[in-house]
Amino acid sequence: MNEILEFLIKRRSVRSFQNKPVPVELVKELIYVANHAPNSMNREPWKFIIITDEEIKERLSKLHKGASHIAKAPMGIAVVAEPDVSPHTWMVDTVNAVMYFVLAAYSVGLGVGWIAAYENAEAKEILKIPKDKVLITLLSIGYPDPDYKPNPKTVKNPDEVIFYNYWEVKNQTSP
Repeated sequence: MNEILEFLIKRRSVRSFQNKPVPVELVKELIYVANHAPNSMNREPWKFIIITDEEIKERLSKLHKGASHIAKAPMGIAVVAEPDVSPHTWMVDTVNAVMYFVLAAYSVGLGVGWIAAYENAEAKEILKIPKDKVLITLLSIGYPDPDYKPNPKTVKNPDEVIFYNYWEVKNQTSP
């Protein structure tokens, strides 16, 4: 397996961070990479909110159990889609940008924890996101705590998630 595939397989969500600031200039570089993600007609229908305010991170950490790690992270990121910019593809486009950001962060030694916050009304209110914009996710970001050990990841065998030509056709047939 080549090194890029190994890199992708080894990436894990990180939910425990060192008490070390993440330079905003580095995050801007990661967002620059994210802006290269595949998106329809290069419209880039997204915005990134960089969150460093401790009170805001604390409030966001109380959204649900899975959000708690943003309070202890040096930085949070909210990724917001703009449906008006790309009406048919905004969701896929924005998630592509999130993945580019996450992988770019991992490549420079940062850890990222993905927080399920899709259209969370409380988070939108805290972050003053307009009603016509769509909160896609929150991310906690920082340098991983060296003592943090993510759980081993198990995934399905490819044959469990592949159909051929039609839904639920499990056998490939020659033309």
